Amino acid sequence: MATGHKNNKSGYKGIRFPHELIEEINDSVEAGKPSNPSANFSAWVIDACERKLKSERRKAKASSEQ
Repeated sequence: MATGHKNNKSGYKGIRFPHELIEEINDSVEAGKPSNPSANFSAWVIDACERKLKSERRKAKASSEQ
């Protein structure tokens, strides 16, 4: 069990989400549960952030190659 806001693998960052976005994410998580029973809100947000960063890296690389 984690003993604080930081450990060897992760850190804690408290953020606020609009209520509508929370509902949409929760709906998406629940819809994905049959194929991924361990799906949860945090994993969904982490995946979305990783996808966004990957997209930004691709765009930056493409613009630097021009």
